[in-house]
Amino acid sequence: MQPVTNTVKSLSRARQIVLVGSGLAVLSVFMPWHTIGTAVLGTENSYNGFGDQNLIIGIITLVFMVASLAIILLPLVGMRFPRTGWRESGMLIFFGGESALLLFVLTIMHATSLTRAANYDLRIGIHLALIGAALVFIGGYLLKNEEARNSITRSEPLAQMPRRPQFGSQIDLREETDDEKEDSRMRLDI
Repeated sequence: MQPVTNTVKSLSRARQIVLVGSGLAVLSVFMPWHTIGTAVLGTENSYNGFGDQNLIIGIITLVFMVASLAIILLPLVGMRFPRTGWRESGMLIFFGGESALLLFVLTIMHATSLTRAANYDLRIGIHLALIGAALVFIGGYLLKNEEARNSITRSEPLAQMPRRPQFGSQIDLREETDDEKEDSRMRLDI
């Protein structure tokens, strides 16, 4: 257990936030998101991220959060994340933001459901998934700021200017001939 905690402590603050948020969201997909019960029959059905109308958003959330975990954990085990053209921070912002938006819309839909005849309650799972996705978004944004700070400190010039020849002991003091003068004028005309 000690090597795992040392590894987590070695991560930057942004990566730690993403790790906690994505782990929380992955676990919360399997927790109850809402229950439907009828007072007349005394029944109650509980649905997690894969049940009832939660299925699509539950799968999207699970895939995005597992991808976020992979972005953080693959470098720790020595594997390189494949080059996609996106920065890690951009992917994390997208995965966290998209999941949080979908979960927020689903929460609003559940809260304003037209099934008033049934006892319709939101459970802790959907709230934890929303919090986890928001943490991934925040961690991705903080990671973007870290990347920007690192690129400023070790920035490279956009273009290299050709070096001028150093005039030291190699000064040519002889006079140019007429042909050499004509050649240099023609080079300038081109």
